[in-house]
Amino acid sequence: MRKITKKEVREYIKRWRLVNQVLDEELRRTTIETKFEKMDAAYRMAVAVGFLTRLRRSKQETVDEVRQRWLRLQRIHP
Repeated sequence: MRKITKKEVREYIKRWRLVNQVLDEELRRTTIETKFEKMDAAYRMAVAVGFLTRLRRSKQETVDEVRQRWLRLQRIHP
């Protein structure tokens, strides 16, 4: 594998900065309606693949774990 030079690294970073500038500008020009539609599509996809169900289940498990710790503490230190 060939090592890259400092100049190549600088050029690479410069190109990606330009890409990010273009993406930022596109985002600024995007209407609120389009942003909402994209967010809604992402939400629907998350629901379709069951991500939100798993997230809720995980959150509930965390809540249950905290409750169990408090109960243990209350038993140990009444």
